[in-house]
Amino acid sequence: MSSRGHPNPQPGVQAAREARARRMAHAHMFLLRHGEPDWSPGGGPSVNDPGLTPFGHAQAAAAAERLARQKLDAIYVSPYRRARETAEPLAKATGLEPVVVEGLAEIGVAVQGLSQEDVDRYFVEGTRRPLSEHWQGWPGAESFRAFHARVTAALADVLGRHGMRSQREQDFTVWQCERQAPNLAIVAHGGTNAVSLAHLLDLQPVPWEWLRFESELAAFSILQARPLGPAGQVWSLQDFNEVDHLAAAGLR
Repeated sequence: MSSRGHPNPQPGVQAAREARARRMAHAHMFLLRHGEPDWSPGGGPSVNDPGLTPFGHAQAAAAAERLARQKLDAIYVSPYRRARETAEPLAKATGLEPVVVEGLAEIGVAVQGLSQEDVDRYFVEGTRRPLSEHWQGWPGAESFRAFHARVTAALADVLGRHGMRSQREQDFTVWQCERQAPNLAIVAHGGTNAVSLAHLLDLQPVPWEWLRFESELAAFSILQARPLGPAGQVWSLQDFNEVDHLAAAGLR
């Protein structure tokens, strides 16, 4: 018996019904993290805006092969090289021109010109600060509050271009979609995508979002906008840190 006193449906009936509901015309957001970056090209000092390593390019190709099956309507990308190079094979596979959105850049850091040893020390020391100081972001760089505001504004802009806008209902955020449900890809970073996940899922931010929603290089997550009665739609996390495409390509 079910919790309401009704007989349980035949095995598989409820699962099939839920699967049909997920296949209906809902908006989807695919959040792809960039492939492996080459932080110290040629073994030299670190750079703030690295491209991909050869391994990172292979990761990007594997992600493109998988995501190209999703009938994407648009691709949005961070301005940083590692994200733009990750988006290139996806653009080629889909015929879509990636749109660079400045606000999707990763949270700022201050590591230009440092050796790899100094870079490692920079992040270790930054992590060991008192928790309240994490709101300041990484030492000498962008604050987390500024980063969060920048990313969520960029996300609102991206969704607004496709007729999706949020509104507050009491203590909750619901979304209205004025057009046919779009399938959108964002190619960005661990921190950017984590903030996007938490924001769309209507969670209170913490200054270590990249740990709360930690994704691997070239992994992607899927959000789906689901109807919530007459109120509008809310975002549902359908897949997180998907890496099967990397395993299938022998990259994991």
